[in-house]
Amino acid sequence: MRREYEKYRDTGMLGGYDPGRALLQETESGEVLTSFRDTCYQHQGDHNINQREMLIGGKVFHVTSVFPMEATATPTDKLLSLIDTDLKKEAHSA
Repeated sequence: MRREYEKYRDTGMLGGYDPGRALLQETESGEVLTSFRDTCYQHQGDHNINQREMLIGGKVFHVTSVFPMEATATPTDKLLSLIDTDLKKEAHSA
């Protein structure tokens, strides 16, 4: 059985990333918000700010994510749209 520090070490992140310890909260609109213990959450006006530190390749990265309260699309939708746009650009240049 692995020790806790080994689990944290293997994630490559400062602090722990244990999905089993994530806190799930349902909003009034029925959406689910996921909170992790190594992330700082702030609500400012019409957006949320999430901050965390990640250790990647021996370097510390300070990561800040800003999310609007009234999103027009999910992050997955936006990522898929970006992939589609890149594929169309590649098809035109080929």
